[in-house]
Amino acid sequence: MKNLKKLNRRNLEQINGAGIPPISHCNGCPTGAFGPNDTHSCEAYWALPETCRNCVLVNIECFVPITIDL
Repeated sequence: MKNLKKLNRRNLEQINGAGIPPISHCNGCPTGAFGPNDTHSCEAYWALPETCRNCVLVNIECFVPITIDL
């Protein structure tokens, strides 16, 4: 088995995407939950830019189940 080189903290930061400061891509996105009985509606969730969709809480009911016929 090959020995793996130990990575220092600096190298780990670079691997883990530290080029983008944490939460900076969420600046300007709304706060609160999205869903039928929440602060914002499901329609408001789908109207968000994709970057903001990754930053907010969304209820599972905002997604439509897909059935597969086998």
